[in-house]
Amino acid sequence: MKKGSLYAAMLGSIGVVYGDIGTSPLYAFKSSFIIADLEVNEINVFGLISTFIWTLIMVVSVKYVSIVLRASYRGEGGILAISSLIQKFSNKGKVYVVMLGLLGFALFFGDCIITPAISVLSAVEGLSIASPEFAKYVMPISLAVLICLFAVQSKGSDVIGRFFGPIMAIWFVTIGVLGVYQIAKMPQILYALNPIYALEFLAHNGIKSFLVLGAAILVVTGAEALYADLGHFGAKAIKITWHFFVFPALALNYLGQGVVVMKDPEAIQHPFFSMAPDYMIYPMVVLATIATVIASQAVISGVFSVYSHAMMLNYLPRMKMNFTSSKQKGQVYIPMVNMVLGALTVLSVIIFRTSDAMSVAYGFSVSGLMLITTALALILFVQKRGFILSAILGVILILDFVFFTSNAIKILEGAWYSLLVAFLVFYMSRVWIQGSAVLINQQFPKSKSIQHFVEEYEINHRTKIPATAIFMTRHPKKVPNSLVIHLEHNKFLHSKMLFVSIVTANIPRVHFKKRYTTVKISRNIYAIAVKYGYQEVPNMRKMMKWAVEQKILSDYESVTFFMSKGVPVPARGVGLGKIDEQIYILMSKFAAPAYEFYHIPHEKVLELGVRYRI
Repeated sequence: MKKGSLYAAMLGSIGVVYGDIGTSPLYAFKSSFIIADLEVNEINVFGLISTFIWTLIMVVSVKYVSIVLRASYRGEGGILAISSLIQKFSNKGKVYVVMLGLLGFALFFGDCIITPAISVLSAVEGLSIASPEFAKYVMPISLAVLICLFAVQSKGSDVIGRFFGPIMAIWFVTIGVLGVYQIAKMPQILYALNPIYALEFLAHNGIKSFLVLGAAILVVTGAEALYADLGHFGAKAIKITWHFFVFPALALNYLGQGVVVMKDPEAIQHPFFSMAPDYMIYPMVVLATIATVIASQAVISGVFSVYSHAMMLNYLPRMKMNFTSSKQKGQVYIPMVNMVLGALTVLSVIIFRTSDAMSVAYGFSVSGLMLITTALALILFVQKRGFILSAILGVILILDFVFFTSNAIKILEGAWYSLLVAFLVFYMSRVWIQGSAVLINQQFPKSKSIQHFVEEYEINHRTKIPATAIFMTRHPKKVPNSLVIHLEHNKFLHSKMLFVSIVTANIPRVHFKKRYTTVKISRNIYAIAVKYGYQEVPNMRKMMKWAVEQKILSDYESVTFFMSKGVPVPARGVGLGKIDEQIYILMSKFAAPAYEFYHIPHEKVLELGVRYRI
């Protein structure tokens, strides 16, 4: 990577990768004291800061930066990428690996609901320091900011994204300088860098230590973005930015917050904003709000990206999807997902009302996602015989399990919200996968091969019209239902026919040279398999352009696409249970039409409905 592109990637990673973890100082320190009901004294302040810093070192520096970033799949990362990579090495336990990946995705969805809510709330809460009169306006202002944030998603983050890096760079410099400003008043706070303080703190607080660990996970919220955005910025840029910019700024700020509360225990209510001189409160609230909006934008875009991957793997129903950038392929907008995400985020603010109350729900989804990532990484490195890395991951897995259980015990206090969201997403995904499998089994139970069907037709029938038909089929070698229905009702075939199947490979992207596989069945009849990775969206306009280049089609040839639309109907004992089949039918109604999803010209489509029992 050239220096110029490396610097650009580093600046971009500051805005996108580290937006979430960079805003955690707004709420992590105060929430930990409140959740564990800790007394503000030297052993607790020094010990908690030491716990924070060493959590950052163990979870981010060791686990993600040093180990998990090695688990790239053709340069891409993320929970679905690592589950796909495991399947590449071995098919053993494939179902369990897929289920773990889906559970991680479900927790990620819950994480991305709480992130905008807690981040924006904690930033706006700074107004109450400037004047207690502003306290009653915190929630309305937060809701207004969040509603506006989700309302502008359709515009895309292409333009505003250019400013993410510079603004977040200013944010990290500011929080680091504030930390140094406070450390200069009490240099002995630097003793908190010694891990002995963390161990003494945990031993001193007994059962409360368990609650503290549950709150400590808040300092690493957003760490999953280091791996998820690996393909966008590259491992080198992410590592350098963390070690030499982000981590020092976070450590300095937490140390500075420790100084503030040591000098004024009442400052524990808002230790972050208490670091700044009075004349900087309003500018800091504005900067913090902008930073949290950027952090929120990054995770919202991440949901769109991960959902599109799940769609391509047929883990969830197809949804209408718009590309919001002509330059960056990864930037997409999914209206239905945005609406659900926005509604649940706003609902979380209304339910929890404060960032402190919301931190419990946040910790559950974050710790659960990290636990699954570690488990999958451990499986992968055991398969690759990386025994030293596997041993380190084994230790980290125990640590992640402690983090998770310390948050799981808070179900009634607020973790129920994250658990409910994750359960619903996982449940819908499971129903969709099982329902789709039932449909495919019914579509092709005894279906003939295309080769045999065409040979039989040419022997028994001769009626063909001088036109071109493209039949979309799920199975590359079997006769699609659209052809059977068309022949039954119209009693003729076309002189030229293309049977096109979309194949989603279990890799992020497919090289153009390997995208198309063509089999000539007979004169003017072709079976074409078009292969895409799960980070790509099929485009039939491009397929037609390729077919023209291959002399399969001509420039001015009239083409009609024949597609069968499966209409599921309930049927006891066929495949799904009573509740599952109703959920599947409901999801099918909201799914985007295939011709719209695959960018097929509407005027060239003939869609034939087929009822299937599920």
